[in-house]
Amino acid sequence: MKIVYLDEPTYLPESWRARFATLGDFEVFTDRPGPETALHRLCKADLAVVEWTRLPADLLGRITRLRYLTVVSTSFDGVDLDAAARAGLTVAHCPTYSRQAVAEHVFASLLALIRRLLAADRATRAGAGHLYRPFLGLELHGRTLGLVGTGRIATAAARIAAGFGMEVIGANRTGRAAPGITVLPLDEVLRRSDVLSLHVPLDATTRGLLSAERLGTLKPSAVLVNTCRGALLDQAALVRMLTTGRLAGAALDDMTSQDAELLRTLDNVILTPGTAWYTDTARSDNLQEVYDNLASYLAGRPRNVLTGPGVR
Repeated sequence: MKIVYLDEPTYLPESWRARFATLGDFEVFTDRPGPETALHRLCKADLAVVEWTRLPADLLGRITRLRYLTVVSTSFDGVDLDAAARAGLTVAHCPTYSRQAVAEHVFASLLALIRRLLAADRATRAGAGHLYRPFLGLELHGRTLGLVGTGRIATAAARIAAGFGMEVIGANRTGRAAPGITVLPLDEVLRRSDVLSLHVPLDATTRGLLSAERLGTLKPSAVLVNTCRGALLDQAALVRMLTTGRLAGAALDDMTSQDAELLRTLDNVILTPGTAWYTDTARSDNLQEVYDNLASYLAGRPRNVLTGPGVR
């Protein structure tokens, strides 16, 4: 059984390489291949682990031999799932490894934003002491956290919010109940939130979910936290709101190209480079989840699948 790790592992120590090698002939590539190189590698494998490479329909339609792949992330927007299904590929993802890490990052970036920690740090390093007026902060106690999506990460964030004494409301596609969250229609969640945090995958149904019109229903005093894909929202509209005082602030772990250079200049924004998931615990749990995905497929009981047998 040939298994390839297609592209530049973020974290794969020798001990884990040895574990993966117990599942089959395991080969690791440490670059980020172009489409033709990726296709060549995938056509020589039975199973694949994919971290960076995008797999659009035209590439997936040319794959031979490969029957299974798992992406290493919770998100899966880099794979055309419809094309994968047509090609007979089982595709899996890793939905659990980072739930606590990302939930904690929501509050780390939120607190940095509303307590103006980066600006205060710069001022202190420049010699300021007991300087108060530029750094008036906000308290979370008694405020409302709105969650767009109520899955694993959102419910972990809800537990943290409860510790701050926040009210937690949220919206999901079906209106199903979620622990620690009062589930409401999306428009009501947007209207009532003091802090809005996004927790939905990017796909054809969620791209641009927070349109300019929907962003316009937020309170001017509200702040937005996004640890998901930037394409979930109209970034140009968000930048306009942040620059005109129509929205108090934002903490973003991913961006699109829309007005990105202007976004980088705003002092009411906290930006991180996709690191919400990246903790010592989560990166080890990630490898365990990838391993379990592969092992479960080989055992005939595939888990965490998005296409193929076992999809609900």
